[in-house]
Amino acid sequence: MSDFKVASRYARSVFDLAVELQKVGNIYRDMQLVQRVSAENRKLVTLLNNPIIRYDFKLRVLTRIFEKHVDPLTIKFFNLIARKNRASVLPEVSRVFLDLYDEHMGIVRASVTSAVALTDQIKKEFEELVAKETGKKVEMETTIDESMLGGYVLRVGDKQIDDSLKTKLNNLRRELKHRH
Repeated sequence: MSDFKVASRYARSVFDLAVELQKVGNIYRDMQLVQRVSAENRKLVTLLNNPIIRYDFKLRVLTRIFEKHVDPLTIKFFNLIARKNRASVLPEVSRVFLDLYDEHMGIVRASVTSAVALTDQIKKEFEELVAKETGKKVEMETTIDESMLGGYVLRVGDKQIDDSLKTKLNNLRRELKHRH
């Protein structure tokens, strides 16, 4: 079975249990922390992925890192996946859990990349547009990429609208090359 399928099953199980125990908010914050620590600490990910390292050592490391910062249910979950020799999927489990949480809460994540900082009014207009199209609460992230020259790129889930000047110029260049 693929790591994604395994991670999805574990994420769904811990999510359902968190909902049942009314701890979904706590476990959501825990999974955000797991995601952040995994992204910032490649050594941890390497350790979790190493099949030679025993599960009890992996569990001790996870416990030392997270014990004072997460719900006891999360520690029990770490224990389960470590014992099942599935600790390597923990970063993916956390990502899938966060997606399940968003779905459960009616949240859609969107990002806008632009050449210059967006005003609060323009950010609000993007949020309203996405909310209207999706019918969900929008969590908007903005980034600046000066290489775009102008315009914007809006991403919502797996959809993207690229209305950047850079892309338009590249398309024009390509079209002019094909004409000659």
